[in-house]
Amino acid sequence: MWLGVAHSLERWAAVWARRRQGADALAIALKRRRIYILPTRFGVVFAAMVFAMLLGSLNYGASLGFALTFLLTGLGLVVMHHCHNNLLGASIKFLGAPPVFAGERAEFKIAVGNDAAAARLEIELKHNEHSAGPVDVASGATEILRLGVATQRRGWVALERFRVETRYPAGLFRAWTWVHMQTRCLVYPCPAEPGRPLPDSVSGGTTGRPRAGDDDFAGLRNAAAGDPLQRIAWKAYARTDVLLLKEFSSGTGAPCLLEWDMLPNLDTELRLSQLVRWCLEADAAGRSLGLRLPNREIPLGLGPKHLAACLESLALFDDTPREAPR
Repeated sequence: MWLGVAHSLERWAAVWARRRQGADALAIALKRRRIYILPTRFGVVFAAMVFAMLLGSLNYGASLGFALTFLLTGLGLVVMHHCHNNLLGASIKFLGAPPVFAGERAEFKIAVGNDAAAARLEIELKHNEHSAGPVDVASGATEILRLGVATQRRGWVALERFRVETRYPAGLFRAWTWVHMQTRCLVYPCPAEPGRPLPDSVSGGTTGRPRAGDDDFAGLRNAAAGDPLQRIAWKAYARTDVLLLKEFSSGTGAPCLLEWDMLPNLDTELRLSQLVRWCLEADAAGRSLGLRLPNREIPLGLGPKHLAACLESLALFDDTPREAPR
């Protein structure tokens, strides 16, 4: 019961803060009027203990009891001041969110900067049940945190609000602020399971880059769901924290034009999933790729940017019938 009441109060406070602060730019500095602070559970217990010591000192007239009570009270006030100042003036900047496939976690990159002379300690980002940190930000430094958001469907997923908070020092108080940035991440349709072979090549020769084989190393590309684990570049992952796939070349590949009408027996989402699978396989095989959708066509092309354009078209595909012009 109390947990539900606490969550309701927190939601109400978040809505109130949104109306009070308005929308934020993609890079902000935390001002004094937007930082909130309250005691933690440990802080409430600490305050109750100090109050009990005060009552005991009054009852027995204990001078040493008064001295210890006022000392702890002063310590609590100093801790509250430092907890609030730990956020004051910190800079928050959105650095982007790389596209993911439906079912994967979208990671929003948030930079926490510190231009103050003192370090900022135990800074944490939170969004619902997801959190990033805590991290310590040295003077003049910037720390990048990745705030994860679960995805279920293709399209855009937004991070409309997240919290920046700290409990430093001592954990007696929690200072926090809400940030409302217009951030979003593109979610591609989940690739279908491997099994359906790529359609026959279109006419027009065999122009294309080297197709995937096992002869010569041709480079790296971002890994996708369903890619073979034995080709993951684990050393590159250790350096960059990004899953990359090794590609090998042996010869040339024929162009591949994927059309919406190639899958007449599947519904919209299953078609999109299969087209995503074919796009990934064509790119891995080194074949120039084209995409023909209702009301949109992407010509044959190669490379990561072209693949991203094809996947974006599938992610944002809208099969809502359009009204005929009057």
